[in-house]
Amino acid sequence: MARRSSDPARVREKILKLAMEEFGRVGFEGARVDRIAERCNVSKNMLYYYFKSKEGLFVAALERMYESFRDQQRDLSVRASDPILAMEQLIEHMFAALESNPNAIRLLNEENKHRGKYIRKSKRIRELYNPLVETLSFILERGRRDGVFHAALDPAVVYVTLSSLCYHYLSNQYTLEIALNKDLSSVSSRKQWLRHVTGLVLQYCVADPSLALDRKPNVRSAAVSAG
Repeated sequence: MARRSSDPARVREKILKLAMEEFGRVGFEGARVDRIAERCNVSKNMLYYYFKSKEGLFVAALERMYESFRDQQRDLSVRASDPILAMEQLIEHMFAALESNPNAIRLLNEENKHRGKYIRKSKRIRELYNPLVETLSFILERGRRDGVFHAALDPAVVYVTLSSLCYHYLSNQYTLEIALNKDLSSVSSRKQWLRHVTGLVLQYCVADPSLALDRKPNVRSAAVSAG
């Protein structure tokens, strides 16, 4: 018999953690609420008490994924850095956050397969996205004021650019490795890609390209690891 817990927050967090694994492993259609409840050692009714339905659990799992990105961002000190260094740190953060959470990539792939059907029902998605976009906007505006970045940069365009370059490398790693006959999981390969992404984004943003070309990459060894 499934045990009850006197700590609802802990139970909810455990359910979400295992739900993220389940949805990431077999997708929305393949996931089974019974299996998640059994692994959590709670009743199916208790799971429905917290999340109402399988769909509600999937939306909550997506929200928890974005929360983890937001929580990781709190460690950034970009607002105290010069604009170029701040942009380097932000790109490094994006890559490291995705690299350290393979389930996030699987969940994003799954939700995009459904054309955003479930995340549209979230009332929190914008508030979870906003901190990262606001940080990027702050960096671009400060760079504009300092005369370092172009004046008309669109934060949304810059965000899609840097997130796409980080995401695609990790989400398509295995097919790319076969097609290109190249090891993309090694520490050296990932450091090289992070330097490449950083260089491309800076070249796009800076008013004087020599600022990016002459700059030594600031990629910390702890940013990437063999996945």
